[in-house]
Formats: sequence, C-alpha cells, structure tokens
Amino acid sequence: MRILSLTPSATEIIFELGLGTHLVGVSHECNFPSEARKLEKVSYSSINSNRSQIEIDSQVRETLQSNATLYQINTHRLNDLKPDFIVTQGICEVCSISSNQIEVELKGTLCTLPASTKIISLNGRTFDGICEDIIMLGNELNAISSAKSHIDKAHNEKEALQNQTKYDYRILCLEWIDPYFSAGHWVPQQIELAGFRSAIGKTGDQSRVLSSDEIIASDPYAIALICCGYNENQNLMLKKQLLQDDRINFLTPFKENKVFAFDADSYFSRPTTRILQGSIQLRKEILAN
Repeated sequence: MRILSLTPSATEIIFELGLGTHLVGVSHECNFPSEARKLEKVSYSSINSNRSQIEIDSQVRETLQSNATLYQINTHRLNDLKPDFIVTQGICEVCSISSNQIEVELKGTLCTLPASTKIISLNGRTFDGICEDIIMLGNELNAISSAKSHIDKAHNEKEALQNQTKYDYRILCLEWIDPYFSAGHWVPQQIELAGFRSAIGKTGDQSRVLSSDEIIASDPYAIALICCGYNENQNLMLKKQLLQDDRINFLTPFKENKVFAFDADSYFSRPTTRILQGSIQLRKEILAN
C-alpha cells in the first residue's frame, strides 16, 4: 500500500495508525512526527511566509481572487510515486492542499495516475468530526483496530477535561492579528474543554475577519495568540506586536498580563486529537496567571 499525504493532519494520523512506513510522499508542511520530515515533499507554497501578516493576507486574497492556487504540486513526482491513496482535506483552501485542487491536478495532462488511485478528504471541523475522519481513514487503510484504539484514548482524555472545574472566563483566541481573525472550527470547543467560554465564535464556525470594535465588545478575560501554522516562538514575536496595538491594548488582558502565545501549529491549527493537548495548555496558562 502506497500513501501520499498532502496535509499535515493526515500525515500525523497515518503515523498514529502505525502506517508511517506506507507513506511515499508528504506535503511541504508535514513536520510531525519527526519521521515525516525525512519523507519526500511533493508540494510547495506560492506564498512567502517570511512576509508580514498583512502582506501574507493580501497575497492570499489576490491569489484566490485570480483563481490561482496557493499551493503547487509536483505532478511529475506524483506520477512517479504511483500512490494507491492520496489523502488531503476539504476544510480550508488557505490552510493546505484541498481535495478540489487534487481533482483538478488529476485531470491535468501531466498526471497519468491509474484510475484505481483513491482520493480521501478529511473534513472534521469539531472533535467528533476529527474522530470520524480517523475512523474513516482506519477503514480505508485497513487499520480500523488502531483507529478505534486511538479514538478511545482521545475520548478518555476529553472526558477528563470535561470533568474539571469550569470558570466563567471569556477567552478570545486570535488566528491572525493583521488583520484580526477569529479562531473557528474546533477552537471554540477547545476553549470550552479547557473550562472557559469562547468570547467570539461557536464550535464549527468559520474563521472570519474581526474589527477592533468587536474585540472590545467581546470583553475578553484573556487573549490567546494561536496564529494559524505558527509555532510558539513565532506567536511570541507576534505577541510583542500586539502589545503595541493601541486599538485594543487598553483592554483587561493587556493590563493584567493575560495575553498568551501558543504553539498553534502543533495544538490548535491541525484537526488531530492533539487539540486536546491544546486545551490542557490553554487551561494551564490562564489559570497560572
């Protein structure tokens, strides 16, 4: 069995299912577990990640408005690798290569994969949706026992979180700061599992642009920087930028040192069961301050 993963969450789950040795290629973003970094990368981004957030946001908008793609796939290598399965996602065109783009690539003249190659799209937007994706992958890749075991462990961890003391604290998670973006999909659920309330957004909502007035009106007890795809050090740098933002830095979280930065790439941006670890970290940081 030959598997090609074009989204980091799929790569992580495939390793969790004990199928890492079947991966013949991954996307340029796949960096967990460490073994994934050694695999051949068959994609790259057309967005310069070294630019400022406002520049990245502008480039993304321009690219999408022109009907161009944010990610490029090496179709020559795709043909050479001859995967039996291609795993991607259907949640977000911006986050990683989507199933729609794969369909287009497969119809292109450069791609001559056999008709038997199967495309699997992950679409989980909540904890339960993520679990359903893992079970689906287990069924498709003949690893249902491993999938069920992984899910059972995750449900036990979730139950432990739900049994903890709840606090009436409104937590604002920001997925981007220039412009401001709310954190959608599973993140409001992560906040609830941490024992708090989401200041903006409900579980399953799409991430969206926020105005400073909306942030002010949400009256957050604390702000968590979980900028999409950014690690902890990168979000710490953005925290310094946010602390200088006089549109909102008079709010309580700034006055009481309750603006936090997290490793979003590992624990908030990806639809895997590691989102539970994100809830644990969120709770620990907020209650420690």
